[in-house]
Amino acid sequence: MKDREKLLRRVALKCADFARQLSYHRALNAYRDQLRANFWIYTYNNAIDLAVLDWFHLFGYHNDDLHWKQVVPTVAEFRHGLHEYIRMNEDQWKEYWAKVKNYRDKDIAHIEVRPRSHVPDMATALRATTYYYNYVISQLSEFGDYSHWPSDLEEYHKKSLVQSEKIVAVAYASTQSLREEVH
Repeated sequence: MKDREKLLRRVALKCADFARQLSYHRALNAYRDQLRANFWIYTYNNAIDLAVLDWFHLFGYHNDDLHWKQVVPTVAEFRHGLHEYIRMNEDQWKEYWAKVKNYRDKDIAHIEVRPRSHVPDMATALRATTYYYNYVISQLSEFGDYSHWPSDLEEYHKKSLVQSEKIVAVAYASTQSLREEVH
């Protein structure tokens, strides 16, 4: 396997990781106000934290190996297409990116004591990741048959969300009689 293919595969997998973690968080969101057991609270919070970290590998720091600027050969063309796809101009994108970075910096990578975390809306992050994933999958097709990989990341996220909602409903219901024993 060529180095370029390895890189593209790793990016595609990180995109899928992001979509899955986001689906886990969204599935648990229906129970957010009812969560009492530490297990569920940590699972809920960890899912969004991992989603943000995954997204930051793809869109965060320019020198990260998986950052889109390290992967696409035509930065200006990709940036223009990304902005069109997510329906944001450069200033709106920078403002959104700063919100995600702020959450990452103050609640995940470093801890800032404050009354409440401010989890950013991840709909734009999913759209941006879908755009990047579409690019990567099209590039991977030049190396071989990747038809068994998800063809659309947003659809993959939706399927993961449906499955996650089913799992969470059963798992959450089955733990309601358990009392928290670790405080």
